[in-house]
Amino acid sequence: MKNLFLVILFFGLIIGSQIVLFKQNQSINDELNFEELIDSIIEVKSTNFRGNSNFGSGVIISDDGYVITASHLVNNATSITLVYEGKNFPATLIGYDQFSDIAVLKSEMNSLRPIKFPEKLDVSIGDKVFALGNPFNLGISVSSGILSATGRNFGNPYLDIFQTDASINRGNSGGALLNEYGEFIGMNVSIASISGGSEGVGFALPSDKVISIAQEIIKYGKIKRAWIGDFRFRGISYRDQDNQLIPGLLVIGNDGTISNGLKDGDIILKIKGADAVWATFIASINSIAPGEEIELEVVRENKTIKLKIVTVLKPEN
Repeated sequence: MKNLFLVILFFGLIIGSQIVLFKQNQSINDELNFEELIDSIIEVKSTNFRGNSNFGSGVIISDDGYVITASHLVNNATSITLVYEGKNFPATLIGYDQFSDIAVLKSEMNSLRPIKFPEKLDVSIGDKVFALGNPFNLGISVSSGILSATGRNFGNPYLDIFQTDASINRGNSGGALLNEYGEFIGMNVSIASISGGSEGVGFALPSDKVISIAQEIIKYGKIKRAWIGDFRFRGISYRDQDNQLIPGLLVIGNDGTISNGLKDGDIILKIKGADAVWATFIASINSIAPGEEIELEVVRENKTIKLKIVTVLKPEN
């Protein structure tokens, strides 16, 4: 009888805790006002010098007209228009970063509702998320899903891209990925799709990276680039310990800019765990701020070592 009582108590505690969690989650979703959240998202339209048009989404980050979006939507644009509450407003391109696909726009609109930022970006795989944007140029809408993965690498290991199964289609680029509290955790930038439509594999740049770059663009009109010295590199194939040929970058020259940095004859094999090819190196060094570290795996004098090089500000010339 005692054992039966303990079993009943055990299952009662489990069921009770599940009910509490369900009510908490239901309460969170009930508290979200999607009408207000949508007010922080804006339609972005652009036309280039050839007369070709493009459309997507933007995220309002200030009440006086600053908007962030994906730079691929406004690259080479001769005119940019923001559509808000059915009205068109011209926008100016303040600056952009092609390596992170982030651009900052400014319009004369005011009294806007900025997106809500988390005090600290804290995400976990499986978190409930919402994607807000302008799919197929139909207007701002909401889709939901979970955070499927973090730290995705598409030729740039320093962007730590999020993956989500929330429905993201053409036009969602530049829109927002929100957590269950309605806070901005990422900017939607792309999808993986065979059909061209949403197949449950969408990608977003983490909001802390987005905001950091946007603030720099607003302040300076451009991004301050990191630098590890004036070297030349040659792509080579290197035979590793398993006798497999892998890509590498041979370092040629040593200007002595950074102590404990690269040396003439070093062979870079990995860049933060990614294969050392030229495109990845360029994207990586241009996606970190001066003073941050770049992590390299290097062959030096026939020994494989790991370097964490603290970057400096790239000279103007």
